[in-house]
Amino acid sequence: MNFPFSCSLISRGMVKCMCMRKALCARSRQQQTRKDEDHMKKFLSLLLALTLVLSLVVVPARAAEELTVSGFDVTLPDGASTTVENNTQVTVNAKEDGITVTEGSNPITGATATYKWSVNGVVESSVTGHQFQKELTTNNETATVTITCEVTYTKDSKTGSASASKTFTVNNSEVQANNAFVTALSGSIAYAGRTYRPDADKKITAYKFTGDASGATWTVPSSLDGYDTITITTNPGQNDGSLTITGKTTDSKKTSVTATFTCKFEAATVSVASNPTDKEVIAGGTLTLTATCAAAPSDAKYLWYVDSATDPASNKTSSFTLPSNTAVGTHSVKCVVMASDGVTKIAETTVDNIKVITDTYTFTVVPASVTLTQIGQTATLAANFMNTSTSPATPVTPTYSFVSANLNIATVTYQTTAAPIVTLRASGSTTVTAKATYKGKDYVQNIPVTGALIEATLSAVQNGTSVNYSYSDLVNAAQAAINKTYSTAYTYETVYSLSGVTQVPSTTAYGVGTSNASYNYPTGGSGYLYFKANLSGIGTAKFTATVTTRVANSNVPKTYSVTFNVPVTPSTTTYADQYPEPVAAYGNTYRYYVQVPSGARYYYVAGVNTEPVDWNNGSTQKYYPTTATANLYSLTDTNFINGKCTLYVVTQGTDNRLYCGTISVYQKNYNINYNGVAGETVQFAQSDFNDFMNKVAEARGDASKSKSYPYVTFDYVSFSLPTTAQGTLYYGGTAMSTSNSSGAFNTRTKVTNLDSVTFVPNDKTTAKTITLNFTLYATRYSSSSTSRGTTVSYSGSVVVNLVREDIKYTVSQGDSVRFDESDFLSYLHSTKGYSSNYTIDYVTFDQSAVSAVNEGSLYTYYSGYNYGGSVKTTDKFYYSATASQNALSDVAFLASRYAKTGETVYIPFTIYARYGTTGTGTRQLTGTVAIKIGQTMNFIDVKTTDYFYNSVKWAVGKNITNGTSSTTFSPYKSCTRAEIVTFLWRAAGSPEPTTTRNPFRDVNAVTHSSYYKAILWASQKGITSGTSTTAFSPDQVCTRAQIVTFLYRYAGQPSGYYSNPFKDVGATSEASYYKAILWAVGKGITTGTSATTFSPYASCNRAEAVTFLYRYTNGL
Repeated sequence: MNFPFSCSLISRGMVKCMCMRKALCARSRQQQTRKDEDHMKKFLSLLLALTLVLSLVVVPARAAEELTVSGFDVTLPDGASTTVENNTQVTVNAKEDGITVTEGSNPITGATATYKWSVNGVVESSVTGHQFQKELTTNNETATVTITCEVTYTKDSKTGSASASKTFTVNNSEVQANNAFVTALSGSIAYAGRTYRPDADKKITAYKFTGDASGATWTVPSSLDGYDTITITTNPGQNDGSLTITGKTTDSKKTSVTATFTCKFEAATVSVASNPTDKEVIAGGTLTLTATCAAAPSDAKYLWYVDSATDPASNKTSSFTLPSNTAVGTHSVKCVVMASDGVTKIAETTVDNIKVITDTYTFTVVPASVTLTQIGQTATLAANFMNTSTSPATPVTPTYSFVSANLNIATVTYQTTAAPIVTLRASGSTTVTAKATYKGKDYVQNIPVTGALIEATLSAVQNGTSVNYSYSDLVNAAQAAINKTYSTAYTYETVYSLSGVTQVPSTTAYGVGTSNASYNYPTGGSGYLYFKANLSGIGTAKFTATVTTRVANSNVPKTYSVTFNVPVTPSTTTYADQYPEPVAAYGNTYRYYVQVPSGARYYYVAGVNTEPVDWNNGSTQKYYPTTATANLYSLTDTNFINGKCTLYVVTQGTDNRLYCGTISVYQKNYNINYNGVAGETVQFAQSDFNDFMNKVAEARGDASKSKSYPYVTFDYVSFSLPTTAQGTLYYGGTAMSTSNSSGAFNTRTKVTNLDSVTFVPNDKTTAKTITLNFTLYATRYSSSSTSRGTTVSYSGSVVVNLVREDIKYTVSQGDSVRFDESDFLSYLHSTKGYSSNYTIDYVTFDQSAVSAVNEGSLYTYYSGYNYGGSVKTTDKFYYSATASQNALSDVAFLASRYAKTGETVYIPFTIYARYGTTGTGTRQLTGTVAIKIGQTMNFIDVKTTDYFYNSVKWAVGKNITNGTSSTTFSPYKSCTRAEIVTFLWRAAGSPEPTTTRNPFRDVNAVTHSSYYKAILWASQKGITSGTSTTAFSPDQVCTRAQIVTFLYRYAGQPSGYYSNPFKDVGATSEASYYKAILWAVGKGITTGTSATTFSPYASCNRAEAVTFLYRYTNGL
């Protein structure tokens, strides 16, 4: 602020006024008084002005007391949302009711409200009322707009303010759709047939190839996933410019979309770099040319032509090596880059002035060999590389390299100079490879290095502890080492003196030792070697000493330099077991990461499943608690033995001491496990694969364990093809194969319903487990705003745990079943490598895993209440037993009364087979007897007096059929055709069909799985041909004539003469059944429904069915 006066003016006025009042002059007093009055008026005026100014500047006026506004907010109209589409007008209302204005604690009424609106902080001065309307727009996919209202209440010059906001999300569907279209087009836009991808700014850089056609232009496919009617509306052709592409979405909205790209062309060029860079190589050396062509696709071919050659070199990659037999002289090499079609030329260039010069160089190293006798001893090599084309020869400086083949024995320093130094580290032999490289050619010389040491090893010491080695310890160790090294044990070469025990300086990292030990014969020795191991050192501390010996009957001493090794080992401790989560690596491979043990600063692995000889192994790679999981030590499936891996590790504790011990790491996998029987169907379940997906997804972080975002959804599974030895995988009844025909089930089939997948293990497999590999594909959704998920895949395995059921029996609780020797002979002959010429000498059984109380026992014989002893593993049961031998046919299994119905008892056996019928069995064949605890004969509708009692007992015991409930058999219930052939199939041993061809449309492998194989088998055996060429009618009731015909055909339609006692069976009217009925009656399989009637068209009930089978099978 500017004022019309200043303090300096006031001061001068006051001084002037004082001076005037004091002045004495000749003027009159009246005049003087008038002047004084004028001055006083001016002074007072100035003083008054000053007072007013000070009142404004120094003491401001009292401000109006502030008002407090509460309860203010902004609202939207009913039904309005804060998420809107582009170009939408929104309305925001300032709240007018429920506003409280107070001064201090006193409410204020009658205050006047004024409103100020702003959008994203920019004031909209044109709107001052309580309602604000604005059209929201954005050129981006989405934008955030905040509308703020500030209200000010005024009463009696007193004011108070409050503000409130609403934030809107503005979506531009058109931009979103166009951007999605841009993404979809990426990788599909082509110029001259070559695909190019736009960058983030929708710029496409394309290359013009030398061999492009004159009419080359831009193209796109007419449809893509989610889009069709794709058309280029603006095509720049072969010029720089804009490329506009339009299309429509394939969804119900048929949204029109547009994508515009900026196209820029660059000429395709190729550059070639040479190594050596001066393009000069010695004859026989290597000159490499490397081509770089930014325009070339990954599958481009590089054609190299030497000089005027018309055919390119065989190598067609971007790197080319000049042939080693290229003649001395100057050459040129042309590089032509071609597209993968071998026709379109991309670019070419020629490298000139490539010189191949004569080899006039020699490389020598002296000494030609090195022998060192003490640890730490060094030898300096001298390398010379000379050009002999001059006289005298002149030295040349090549690139040197000196490398030791075994760094534990000798190391090399200054290895890239002409004077490297070799240092001995341990006893033994190695080679230092000397190489001089000059103008593309390597000159190599091998220098043998020998460590001629006598090494003696003293007892080990744990780190952080100390030990005293007496002079006698040293003498005895030296004597043993000399005997071992020079084989002097029988020449009586004995140690006569020991002195100068000194530590090798390079080994003080493991501990420090001092020695006053000495020995002289015959006066004796004294002193000791004291060694204290460091806390953090693991390795071998070394000491050298001078030792003299004398051979018996000789006074000539021998002097040796002996190195004493002191092994420093870590302190032993124990570590907690670990159960790491598997992390997918590649294919079906998982990694298991080992964490740092509790309380350890770090660890390293010295051995895996084998205790290390040197605990210092692996010490260069330490793993810390702060190490990222992916960088920790990891195991793979191959490291585990029966699910366990033993790691021998070294850790550093908080006391700085090193400790060693084992970590037992147990394998955790997500295999899907099923139990199965060789030759029988194993059913897969969709729920098991869903569980696998969720567990692996949570372990990999693809899914949240809290069941929120992210999450995964199941898509499909693809299987690897099992081997024939493993078995057959089925999907919807179709066997997996290598076929590519329509409807085939192969490795590319996307299996979406795992409930329709089954696996039948090879019935001859000897494997205890079968592993079937698969890959599960799922979609991962990262957040609720993600409409399109990303595809993830998880590799896994179905593990089928198998048991063998080579010979099967069924027995009821408390009942017995006798083994049939013919079953064992059939098993022998069905096994590959055992022809019918082989017979059984004897069989042994192992029932050690069978519970006598809960399952039952195997006896040497059993009949009613009489039974022999319990079978031991050493008992032999002969197929053709003499009076003094146990017979195989007498062996019986007595089921416990406490055995559970439905469970199976497994008893392994070994057949001792022989070729022919004489001699002792020498070949061994193992197998398993499977005894199923079947339904007991406690059927209330089957009495011991019924004609079919024994037949039902036999059928239930043979697992041909069960009861219709736990207490009923329903003997008079009619049987269907499917049931009858299933009974017959089971009685025949449930053989596999010889072909998978199914002629019947009304029989399906999935829907009719319980009798599918039985019907195929019966059809293939000629037992039945169905009710027509394409129908079997499985649910049709089977007649008495049909069942005996099935049996007759199964028996091979035997010939014979049988009389006909039946009036209702005619040779013509029942021609298709006639012979079968007479055969069945003649064989005693049935006697008819009366003496003169057979009732061929009457339904066959369950009692009749099992009785016919029983009589036929047992020859009754």
